[in-house]
Amino acid sequence: MYSLFVKLLATILAALFSILGISADIPGFSDDAVSETEIVYLNGDKGSADALITIKTTTDGEYKLYWADENFEKLTVTVGDTEIEYSEFAAINTYFGTGSYDLPDYTAIPDGAANILVTLDGETLEIFDIPEEKRADRGEAIYSFGSISDLHFNRYELEGGEDVAESTFARALTFFDKADVSLVAMPGDISTNGEKEAFEAFNRISSQYDFPVYTTTGNHDLYAEYEKENWLELMNTGAYGEEKAEGILNVAENGMDFVYEEKESGNIFIFLNQATNNYGLLWNALLADSQLDWLEAQLKEHKDDTVYLFFHTFLNSAKGNPLMSTGNLQNELGWFYPLFYTQGASDEVRLRELLRVYDNVFFFNGHSHWAYHMQTLNPDLNISKNGEDGATFVHVSSVSSPRVTGDYQVLWEGTDPTMSEGYLVEVYEDKIVLYGVDFVDGRILAYATYECKK
Repeated sequence: MYSLFVKLLATILAALFSILGISADIPGFSDDAVSETEIVYLNGDKGSADALITIKTTTDGEYKLYWADENFEKLTVTVGDTEIEYSEFAAINTYFGTGSYDLPDYTAIPDGAANILVTLDGETLEIFDIPEEKRADRGEAIYSFGSISDLHFNRYELEGGEDVAESTFARALTFFDKADVSLVAMPGDISTNGEKEAFEAFNRISSQYDFPVYTTTGNHDLYAEYEKENWLELMNTGAYGEEKAEGILNVAENGMDFVYEEKESGNIFIFLNQATNNYGLLWNALLADSQLDWLEAQLKEHKDDTVYLFFHTFLNSAKGNPLMSTGNLQNELGWFYPLFYTQGASDEVRLRELLRVYDNVFFFNGHSHWAYHMQTLNPDLNISKNGEDGATFVHVSSVSSPRVTGDYQVLWEGTDPTMSEGYLVEVYEDKIVLYGVDFVDGRILAYATYECKK
């Protein structure tokens, strides 16, 4: 185990380096399992963990790296009255004595992180100081919001027959309640077949909280049992009907799409609903022309604001392999999530063009269910520019059934109910920080924690 003596020695050395004005890594405390770890930061931005990490070792295994505070303890954060842990921010397997990992570009160093721990099988082998010029110094957030996706009431069951979504939805909203969010924003798939019972369950659970929970339709919400009247009656309380909730600025002529303004910041949230659930053919439009006319008008009106746009289905990447987009991946056997926005369809082309114009937009999608750690197969899975100028694309994992696959796995598997993921988003004057959340174990996913400039 990592002994008290080792901690004390590390503290003394850190203090000595500070007194002497020396910026250096604290020597590793190892039983020769690790011969050398190198961390090379790829930019000079404060709070950015964009880095290439290389481990050379005499013992092959999975080396996990954690953020640590000034006392060399694994970093934690307080949410409400609960102290919760950060997961590892990198897991590196070594083979024949070496291994490396290029952290995704947007990976963030959390506030309070002063050191990096390199561990093997739970033991700390090395400690690295984070240079002062790289440590995060974000100040106070203006507000925060939560984002989850793909609830799918009536699709997944626990042992005994209980609906998984009943547990996952309430658990996520309780977490966000403790985090004191202004709202929870979702990109759809509330139901399995568009059934009224799913919308009733959503309404029943969300109405128990003081913040609004707003969503769009997903493809499953438009299946056989979907009726627009049920959606308007039970979903997005305060957005529809004559009595509007505070912050509702605009509702489209279709009665479904709407704009919400966050009161503390004036930031804009746009909820854009799918019109159909058809994929694969150029005439399978997911959006009507009138919706795109409305969206274009809203983006023009709010071109000087920060805009969060929620829509269920992701777009393929514009460059390289189109399947390696934000929201999707392809493993070594060629498996990927097949229901992407049909590339080249007239509505897809127009939406893509709009997103190219507005770099003030964060475009949130769900749909594929890929678990956040699947970014090891596609570093752009969770957040990127998606090969475009303009908007920043964000993938929201499933709160009810994240999907996982392996390098050479046929298809994928859902891991319900042992996984449940989403984002806690902190908003600052000039940036946002997205914290991936594991709602089951109650921890922040450091490998899915990202900073993005507005």
